[in-house]
Amino acid sequence: MPTIIQSNYRNLFYNNIEKTIEKYDISGFVISNISNLKFLEDVFQNNDYHFELVANYTFNVFNSCSVVELRKLGIDKFTFSPEANLEIITDLCSNSCLSKELIVYGNIPLMNMNYCISGNSNKCYPTCKSMCNSNNLYYLKDRLNMNFRVLFDNIQSVSTIYNSKITSISVQNFDVDFARIDILNESIDEINFIVSQVLAGKRLEGKIYTNGNLNREI
Repeated sequence: MPTIIQSNYRNLFYNNIEKTIEKYDISGFVISNISNLKFLEDVFQNNDYHFELVANYTFNVFNSCSVVELRKLGIDKFTFSPEANLEIITDLCSNSCLSKELIVYGNIPLMNMNYCISGNSNKCYPTCKSMCNSNNLYYLKDRLNMNFRVLFDNIQSVSTIYNSKITSISVQNFDVDFARIDILNESIDEINFIVSQVLAGKRLEGKIYTNGNLNREI
């Protein structure tokens, strides 16, 4: 679920969630913050549905106390923060009362903004021209000529900026329950290769890859 939920997304969710659950056999939700829990409670308070709830990395879990509190809230699984280092991940792998998920591949979102970069740069305001609804790819370039991909949700005027480098971590070094792969622009062949590397316990090497904050102090 989005980190930012405005009225237009909320209304769209309310109007379509029942049919969506029945059509696609939805078994759970990845929630981005505590307010998402309240949102789901409001939607399903009069129903008998039981969903698996996954706390996304945006919960910034860094210790076992946080995991205990998540369990009290009814969370079934949590995703490690990309900012967590080797020591924190190793400690939580040994001291967690919930299932653990580690992002082993993907462009990590650096920022979610309640602001449409495309709308401002393309002069879409006050009337939205939906110029982001195209096959064009949008980037921000920094002073080092690094390109940071920008995605627009096309619903709420929310923009997400992704890291210019791709996180790639070997899962074999961690006692986790799930290895997560986040896909952005990869082709089917690239996805198959990534999956094969993850299953083999390997990480992808090269200048475009990073192991995140594993070797940094928090």
